[in-house]
Amino acid sequence: MTIKSNQFKLTDEDYKEISSKSYAIKNYKHSQEIEISNGQIMYVVDYQETKKGLNALTLVSEIDFERSDGGRDLTKIKNAVIAYRGSEPIGAGQYKDTIKKHGKKESDDLLSTILTKLPPFSRSKGSQEVTTKLTTGTTAYTNEIVQDWMVSDTKYLIKNIPFENGAENQMVQADRYVKEIHKKMPNAKMYVTGHSLGGSNASYVLVKNDFIKGGVTFENPNIYPNLSDGLQAKVLKGDYRSRLTEYINLNDGLSLLNRHTTEIGRVKVMYDAALPEGVDYSEDSSKAVQFMKDLLNRAMSVNPSLDANLFLEALAGSHGLDRYAFSSDGSVETIDDMLKKNPSLTAAMLHQLSQSNVHPQSVVAILIKSHVLMNTGRKFSTYAEHHIQQIIRKIEKLDDKVDQSVERVRSRYKQIVGFGSYDQLTASDVDAVIRHLKTEGLENEFYSVKEYDTAIDSAMNIKRWLDSISDDMSQLGKKYHDADTALAKNMGIS
Repeated sequence: MTIKSNQFKLTDEDYKEISSKSYAIKNYKHSQEIEISNGQIMYVVDYQETKKGLNALTLVSEIDFERSDGGRDLTKIKNAVIAYRGSEPIGAGQYKDTIKKHGKKESDDLLSTILTKLPPFSRSKGSQEVTTKLTTGTTAYTNEIVQDWMVSDTKYLIKNIPFENGAENQMVQADRYVKEIHKKMPNAKMYVTGHSLGGSNASYVLVKNDFIKGGVTFENPNIYPNLSDGLQAKVLKGDYRSRLTEYINLNDGLSLLNRHTTEIGRVKVMYDAALPEGVDYSEDSSKAVQFMKDLLNRAMSVNPSLDANLFLEALAGSHGLDRYAFSSDGSVETIDDMLKKNPSLTAAMLHQLSQSNVHPQSVVAILIKSHVLMNTGRKFSTYAEHHIQQIIRKIEKLDDKVDQSVERVRSRYKQIVGFGSYDQLTASDVDAVIRHLKTEGLENEFYSVKEYDTAIDSAMNIKRWLDSISDDMSQLGKKYHDADTALAKNMGIS
């Protein structure tokens, strides 16, 4: 999007910035300025915060903000972006900001409040929802965590309960909100974005409403299992791939959730430079961690795509948008891009893949393996060339070594002729004998010229054979990659 221009265009980097800014509590007020890439400014013209944990911002460009008299006349707005905030960040900064907004009650115990509000994972009562009383900063913060991580993420997205089974869950509320905004802005083209759970909200809103022109989401669980049969049928026909782009991360437990099922939009695998180091909770005896470990261990039997370790890392805070890198045109750097530019990364990415819960026959897994195969072919060619050339050079040096040995023998015998038993012999006799041995029967008596030539020919044949293997390996990797890319394109993945 260019400010002061009638053309509305956002890059993926812009959507990432908007999704990131939706987490800041301070941005939830009318006319709040939101800076995106290249110093561009967008303005908040509407927002929503609910007791079910839904948080959403509606933003417009500077030109639309001015056109609508500072957001007072929404009917004049031409383009708008709705950003849904993701799962509440569990950190001191956000907790302090929540207290500032809602006030503090000293007697509140955050951890005990969370634990007492959580139902056992095995308990399922349809649309029954967890509720907390929003009276203080601590309880407001607690409610966000409960609603985001435990109800929306765990109950719906892990257990694959249809969203429409819960009349007041976040996803249904997100859909209701976008419909309300559409009524207020009947002339606006609408776009959606969000990170984590916010991305799932944005995806659901897009598939439910044809008036949403497009959306970009980041590290959100796939919501296909949560859709109605009618919407799933449209997904299978590829109805949403041209409108929705989803970025996923192999390092992220929420991002990989439900990726074993049909993809809704066009899925791109971002490159995360921080390979998974893992978080060791084995010695952590805190009630919160033990509760989550128990919860996730049971959940894994319900949903095979759940990676408990990565999910726990995300819950602990390893789930931010600061891991993204962008090209100059604002596009996200993907795994495919990085592996093409940096072949040495393939081993690390293969390790990263092995640490995640991605199916080995998935498009993502095949993509990485194709790069491994291509790079293995190139490395094999270099390795084979180096060692075969060493063998050939050693064979070729045989002539020199024989000549050196003969000269040592010649010199030795020239030193002893003319004395004792050899008093009748001269140095010329030594030369004559050596000449005779070298030419007897058109063959070199010191070594077999035929065997020498055979050795050279054999080494060259091995070199050609190894070159052919490395070429075939590289070509196989390329065809593997091309076929996977074509398949991924048909499936909406890249």
